[in-house]
Amino acid sequence: MTARPERVPAEEVRQRMLDAGRELADEVGAALTIEHLRLEEVIQRARVPRSSVYRMWAYREDYIDDLLCHLAGGGSWFSDRPVLDPKTLADITQILSENAALLGTLEGRRALLCEIARVTVTRNYVGLSESTPWRLHMALVATLGSTRTGDARKRIAAALEDSQRRSREMMVNVLVQLSGVVGLRPRHPAYTLDHMALAGGLLVQCLALRNVQIQAAVGAPEGPGMASASDTALVDGLLNDPVPGPGLHGEPAEWTMAAFAYLGVLDAFMELDPDFKGPGSQAAPG
Repeated sequence: MTARPERVPAEEVRQRMLDAGRELADEVGAALTIEHLRLEEVIQRARVPRSSVYRMWAYREDYIDDLLCHLAGGGSWFSDRPVLDPKTLADITQILSENAALLGTLEGRRALLCEIARVTVTRNYVGLSESTPWRLHMALVATLGSTRTGDARKRIAAALEDSQRRSREMMVNVLVQLSGVVGLRPRHPAYTLDHMALAGGLLVQCLALRNVQIQAAVGAPEGPGMASASDTALVDGLLNDPVPGPGLHGEPAEWTMAAFAYLGVLDAFMELDPDFKGPGSQAAPG
């Protein structure tokens, strides 16, 4: 007897197809090429019955619309990762535990704030620059207006915005926790942690996107209308060569431009509360 084909619930078919499409999109690494995905290739990757797939998506374009919504929302780079990876959180914990005495003074809190910004932003900038899923997400943002139309565009735009919202809310939560340790407060009543999270997050993402572009140009042949190798090297150096900045104990430390620029945004919106009395704080002399 011929074995009966596996019965797969409709919702599982849908999820397998979206996950398989995401895998293929990550391998390809660019949103525009998603338009050229072959449905049969996705079905083979997902290992689901063809009949179930075509009942769910009568036309290939319908599947592509749903896949793009998935990549923009529930299957996006922002949906399955914390704002700070475990290694970064471990670094922050180590910085604070090894320098707890600095929490007792305003100057010490400032040094800790700078060091945490230096470490976390640098790691985030490098992580974004090297992340294929994040580049795919940004490609979706960049190509949305030219690749889809009508209701599909609205659904994808809404999913993209929801992903960014979740990321911003997680970053606000990180800032709340940091404020509770070093005593941060807004410089003006109109400023909020949402302002800081949005401005700082966009700054780092834009610099990482520029870094992706410049790394792709490194070693490219020169020609008419193309940047010279010296121009490419200049921008690469500006983005990635260390710049001097404040260190933990008064000595200068090496900063990336992304971290140093983020510190400028942080200082524009936030300040250390001189009256903050957190763990390890010393009372001001009477």
